[in-house]
Amino acid sequence: MTVPINSAVDPASAPPISPEALADLLGRWPTSDGALYRLLAARIGRLADTGELPAGVRLPPERTLAASLSVSRNTVALAYQVLRDEGMAASRQGSGTRLVPHRTTPAAVHRANGFFTGLLSAPPEFDLSLAAVDCAPQVAAALHNPATVLDDAQRSRLTHGAGYFPYGLPELRAAIASMLTTFHGIPTTADQVLVTTGGQQALDLLLRCEVAPGHPVVTDNPTYPGFIDALYRSGARPVGVPPGDMGRLADAVTVHRPVLAYLTPTHQNPTGLVLPAAERHEIVALARRHPGVTFIDDMTLAELPLGRGAFAGWPNTGGGDTGEFNTGPPPLAALAPRLPNVVTLGSFSKTYWGGLRTGWVRAPEGIIARLAAAKAAADLGSPPFQQAVVAELIRSAHEEIVAYRAEWARQRYTAVAAALTAFLPDWTWTAPAGGLTLWARRPGDADSGGFAQAALRRGVAVVPGRLLSVSAERSPWLRLAFTLSPDDLTTAVKTLATV
Repeated sequence: MTVPINSAVDPASAPPISPEALADLLGRWPTSDGALYRLLAARIGRLADTGELPAGVRLPPERTLAASLSVSRNTVALAYQVLRDEGMAASRQGSGTRLVPHRTTPAAVHRANGFFTGLLSAPPEFDLSLAAVDCAPQVAAALHNPATVLDDAQRSRLTHGAGYFPYGLPELRAAIASMLTTFHGIPTTADQVLVTTGGQQALDLLLRCEVAPGHPVVTDNPTYPGFIDALYRSGARPVGVPPGDMGRLADAVTVHRPVLAYLTPTHQNPTGLVLPAAERHEIVALARRHPGVTFIDDMTLAELPLGRGAFAGWPNTGGGDTGEFNTGPPPLAALAPRLPNVVTLGSFSKTYWGGLRTGWVRAPEGIIARLAAAKAAADLGSPPFQQAVVAELIRSAHEEIVAYRAEWARQRYTAVAAALTAFLPDWTWTAPAGGLTLWARRPGDADSGGFAQAALRRGVAVVPGRLLSVSAERSPWLRLAFTLSPDDLTTAVKTLATV
């Protein structure tokens, strides 16, 4: 039985940081050369410098942190001694080890998700934690020689004026609207589109504009760690429901009255599963009954099917010569294009290239105006030149790029699935219908954090399931991104089998 979430917790009574949470924040601490205890002490000190570990926080007991990091207790004891020797920590009998105030301010403190900590560190030899793709050849060619997609007059117009477009370059807004209308069956005008600096900014702007601190937000659990991070930074209070569980979703919306519900119906991150059409109709009906709840359909991974045939065909070969893509069940906005509380967002990071930093939001014009005002205050608008290149690529090569990327992803999933079957036969997973990640479970019920730490010291980064949980609960699951080359994926899995 679902019950309303409790009132806010007094920060003064917050518990000390758990060993699992600290392990997550440490990120890729053991990838450098040097003694493990010194690397651990240096990383904890860095977290104190940045405010991610606030002054006064009580560090975990040596034994429990050692278990979470898969190191000896002596390693943790020596690391704590280094922190004490450098004046960064103090220990007292019966009260453990605490960080002492130094070189930071309260404003620096935030609840960061440990997933992003790894982005600030040197990459390991095999990174299975980041679902980032290389640059599609069509995109690389256009960036190398923009004249192939933009003529002299177009390039000249881009340098006129201030160059600030908080809503996005008009040509790109129109191209995205056309793409959504033609390929995804969502009737869209340019006024309903906002261009963002990647899908991550789209999520951040939506939370900033639609959610106030303390407001409940419903989301899949597990879900994309970038949304969890943005959720915590907004001060919202998450309510997790299992992906695809319509009963739990309806119960959560009815009981908690959230301001926002974040869903990924097509190629859910991390499971890669697809919500059937009937359940999508249920979500739309739920949105009609609860007009005060904004339902977000994240389509960032929607154009990455892993199978072949009727569902995964790019373009749709079974629908005559209409030229429409066959993306399986329709997006939520295709079922109710005028429903004011259904918002769609996406990104070109997973198909074109993440380095473009180009995402989008499709919403009613009132929401678009609010988001544009927030974006103007944040960055005045994304760079127009790259937007112009993306606009022309959408018009001239979108089908070609998406077909290339889907085949690219299939080859890599085939490689990682074969390697898991060969080298880790006791691991289990449900074959994803699409996307760039595999949600795998190790035998037993032990938390996967210790395994992830041990794997990192062998040069392989994976994401423990805890980082994809809105409640940071212990989990035996792991998220494996299959974006490396097939040979590297095979070697990485073979290395995981030695952990």
